[in-house]
This record gives sequence, structure tokens and C-alpha cells, in this order.
Amino acid sequence: MKEIWTIIGAGMGGKGLAAQLGIDGLRLRIHDVVDAQVAGIRAAGGLHVEGRDKDFAPIEMATTDLAAAVKGASVLLVSTYGTVHEQVAQQLAPLLEDGQAIVLIQGHFLGAAGFRAALDRAGCKARVDVAEMDGYPYMLTVKTPDRVLLTSIKEKWSLAAFPMARTAAVLDRIGPAFPGLGPASNMLETAFADLGGIFHAGGIITNVGRVEGEGDYNFYASNMVPSVCRLLVAMDRERIAVATAFGAKTVDIAGFLADTYLFKDMTVHEALQKMAVTHYRYAPAPKSLEHRYLVQDVMCGLVPIADFGRLAGIPTPTTHAVIQIANALTGRDFLAEGRNVQRLGLAGKSIADIKSMVAH
Repeated sequence: MKEIWTIIGAGMGGKGLAAQLGIDGLRLRIHDVVDAQVAGIRAAGGLHVEGRDKDFAPIEMATTDLAAAVKGASVLLVSTYGTVHEQVAQQLAPLLEDGQAIVLIQGHFLGAAGFRAALDRAGCKARVDVAEMDGYPYMLTVKTPDRVLLTSIKEKWSLAAFPMARTAAVLDRIGPAFPGLGPASNMLETAFADLGGIFHAGGIITNVGRVEGEGDYNFYASNMVPSVCRLLVAMDRERIAVATAFGAKTVDIAGFLADTYLFKDMTVHEALQKMAVTHYRYAPAPKSLEHRYLVQDVMCGLVPIADFGRLAGIPTPTTHAVIQIANALTGRDFLAEGRNVQRLGLAGKSIADIKSMVAH
């Protein structure tokens, strides 16, 4: 019998994983806390898939019962918002079994380290691997609760385990299901490679009228005008400066777009406009400031960049400005709520301490 993989979180990301891995022949279960997210899958016995040579991905279990979903599964793919990783870890802690691998898709800045710490705080005794990907692998649209349109797969993305010594073992285990996935040098590399805070938050705060206005729109085609792209590049320079201070190798957003989508020899504006009409042509755009593009990607993307910059003495004025505008727009304090140094358990640590932690 093939081993069983369980997907935790049946939103767009979880359904995309279920669709692609299901038509690839893996034995799958899928869980969500909201029954409406899994009821259609349960009734159909899987997901209808468009855009691939197979049109149906069978799923053995679609449930709100986390214990049933986890029992006997060898790999758990966590596809939830980064803002609830700690809550998911607490719920999983008493249910886990020795030998299971937990992979966060995606980690959202040291997510695996935070997930491991949350498991420990919850008293987890099972010996499990915890790892994170630096990005989500697929482009897709959820058309109905039991139907997914898969478009394209990223050419390249990375995985890191915590501790790093387990990266090769986790990659050997799941790598065949994810062509293009490779090992990161350390978890700071996957942390600083998460560009959601730059693309998404930058694109939302400069287009609030469109987000809260009437009518649908294409996020990248409509929002990524040349001036917004200049803002993204300014934020990106700060990300790279902070990453460099921590010894994390990372490419700029133009290099990311070339490596991931093969958009070579283009400006950032040209690449994002091409991405809008290819990979993200059918992707629904945010219609609320509570969307993950703002809340999650500021809390788990921009806040750690700004706070790690503070720790390293690297100015991040543009990143701070975007966070402060997000605060003003929503009435929240994302610097306090987000993945800051304190919340990551790194208060009082030096740069050398943090580099050693993620390496060893």
C-alpha cells in the first residue's frame, strides 16, 4: 500500500496541492476546520481537475476530524495561513506519531522553527520532522468547492528543515512529488525568499480604492503599474540588505521572476504584467483589507524583515512605511502582532546566535 499524505487546510493552497498530488497518484486525505471547505470534496470523492491530462484527483478522506486525518499518515502538508501556524501546531501536538514529516507550504519566515517551538510548548512527544518551503509551487484557480483549474508549476523553489540536518531526509521523502524543489542552505534563506510581503502588501496599500471598490480586477495587471513597481524595488533592496547582514543568500525580485517563471531580460514591471496574463490570469484579486495579501503578508513577511533589520542596525524606512500605512488602514498594530524577534523567541539573541540556531 502506498503511504498516506494528509493536507491540512483546504483553502486555495490546500485544494491546489490535493488536485496536483491526487492526479499524480498519491493517497491523500484533506482536513479543514470549516466543513464547507471539504464537504464538496467528500461528496465527490475527490476534486475535479481542469488543465491537466487527468480530470479527477481521488481523495480518500475529506474531514473536519483532525485526529482521523492525521492517524497513520506519513506526511502532513500544512497549507494554512502563517498567522495560524502556532494554533495548528498546538492542535497537532497530541495527535502526532513517530516518523511523521510536517511540511509547511509555505513557511512564512522561520515558520518551521516557530512550529517546532509550538509543538514543544504543547508537550509533543512524537519524533517528527518539521520543514518549510519558501513558496507555494502551483498557480491555480478554485472554480467551485470541488473543482480546480491548474495552470502552471514554478520552475524552482526551496525547502529547509528545522533542524537543518534533517533537510536532506525530508527532501528525499517528498522531493519526487515536487519537481523543482531543492534544498536551501539554511532556514534564513527560505525566510528571506518569501516575497509575498513585497508583492502583495505593496500592491494593496497603493490600490485601496480598487480593493474596496466595486467590480473584479486582475491584481497584477491592474495594480503593478511602473510607480508601484518602483516601490516594490525599494522594499526589495531593504530585504536584501537585511538578509545579507544575516548571511542569507537571496536574489532580487527581478532574479526571482526570472528563476521562478523564466521571465528573463525584463524589467520588474514587464515581468509582472506578463505574469498577470499567464500564470495569474484567472486568480481572484483581494476585495477586502482583511485579505491574506495584506494581513498575513505584512505580519509574516514585512514585520520580520523590519525587526531583523532593527536588530542588525539596517535601516528599512520603506518597509516601515508600508507597515505603518497598513496599520492606519486597518486600525491594527502589525509590528506588535506580527512575527517580530520577540514572537519568534529570538529576543536578546545576536546575529551570530540566530545564524547558529538556523544552521544547527
